[in-house]
Amino acid sequence: MEQSQNIRPPVVTIMGHVDHGKTTLLDAIRKTNIVAGEHGGITQRIGAYQITFQDKKITFVDTPGHAAFEKMRSRGADIADIVVLTVAATEGVKPQTIEAIKHIKKAGKPIIVAFTKVDLPNINIEKAKKELQTQDVLVESFGGNIPAVEVAATKGEGVKELLEIIELVWQISPQMAQATEPLEAVVVESYMDKFRGSIVDVIVKKGTLAVGQKIQVDGESIAVKALRDDLGKVVKEAGPATPVEILGFKKALDVGSIVNDVTVTKSQKLQGHASMEEIIAKSQEAKDKFKVVIKADVLGSLEAIVVNTPEKIFIVSQSVGEVQSSDVTIAKVANAPILAFNVKVAPDVKSQAEREKVLIREYKVIYELISDLADIVESFEEAKHELKIKGSAKIIASFDIEGKKVAGTQVTKGKIKVGDNILIKSSGGGTKETTIASIRKFKKSIDTVATGQECGITFGANIDFDIGDIIESLG
Repeated sequence: MEQSQNIRPPVVTIMGHVDHGKTTLLDAIRKTNIVAGEHGGITQRIGAYQITFQDKKITFVDTPGHAAFEKMRSRGADIADIVVLTVAATEGVKPQTIEAIKHIKKAGKPIIVAFTKVDLPNINIEKAKKELQTQDVLVESFGGNIPAVEVAATKGEGVKELLEIIELVWQISPQMAQATEPLEAVVVESYMDKFRGSIVDVIVKKGTLAVGQKIQVDGESIAVKALRDDLGKVVKEAGPATPVEILGFKKALDVGSIVNDVTVTKSQKLQGHASMEEIIAKSQEAKDKFKVVIKADVLGSLEAIVVNTPEKIFIVSQSVGEVQSSDVTIAKVANAPILAFNVKVAPDVKSQAEREKVLIREYKVIYELISDLADIVESFEEAKHELKIKGSAKIIASFDIEGKKVAGTQVTKGKIKVGDNILIKSSGGGTKETTIASIRKFKKSIDTVATGQECGITFGANIDFDIGDIIESLG
């Protein structure tokens, strides 16, 4: 049975301690020899490869195992759907195994344990399982829910079983992907070649990447000159979860950068997904509005939210797709929350938001998001009013002096002074506007009263009031 067109292939990362058989395992899977071309047998850069197993495709990302490449390895875990953790049956859990486990847990990815080198003497798989248990990695034979397989990659033993487990894990929570969606690809490797120039290896996450297509990443826009698959074959296009090499960029790109279609990028900018300088400028313009960053699953949802956004809400940035690290940065600069409708927020992005003190609020129903926007406006207006209040007082008595009604008051907050513009709020909800004409204390005229003091206040107009009313000074 062929893979459903809407269910994309899984992206699998191989991680673990150096020399624990990651590349040898991939070598067995791909039936090609990578190890021989690498210095010291250690993978020097991230590479992505796709295979077909039982009429279904699986994409693999080989991440470096040496401690010097920890950052790249972390990136590899972030782009993967499933992580295969290699543990040598001869050595068990080692320092870089523990590092790999931390990255996997941070990324929130499903784990499959591959015990490698089981054909060698002096193996102790039970010891390795117990050591994994101390790292909260509990395999099924130890009562956990993490599948494990024993592999002798050089002999091809256990490879089929591993691929079967990968397919089973993917069937539990497969992800849909349409080739017609807006393009989104992740850079997994980039370097300069003296003959071909900039080489950018990507995995297509959504949509289709094609020769001649205008794409953009990290501020550089190009038309794709050529595409090559993982075997070096020239191809015309690449669909979801497909690894491919792009020719046409003028510089090497950062691993983890996102490649988009230029038309999508322009659309996002028109919607407010602007440069950082523009974000700062826009945020400064919106002094009297509550600022938000909006993310939605599709353009239709985004448009529905924007159309129903209250006038007092200022949208700093709006775009479709998962909440990205760049969205958190924008929200921090703008001092705005992120409202995310029906999109994922990766664990590392959530962690960044917590560190940056950026609120991310997730929604599954558009009505609830729009309702919250209305509540935000009301709360924001109340908060703005509170900021404007220079002082508050409660009317505790009423006097008639020379035909004018004087309020006996006690100041409860801040200061009130002669000439202030004030609001008189009644318990029934009514509000009257006037000014402070005079303030008297012990029959002596004064200019200002502060918190805790009592005084008599005459208003600029002969306004009626009741005992219990509240005076708010706006200065």
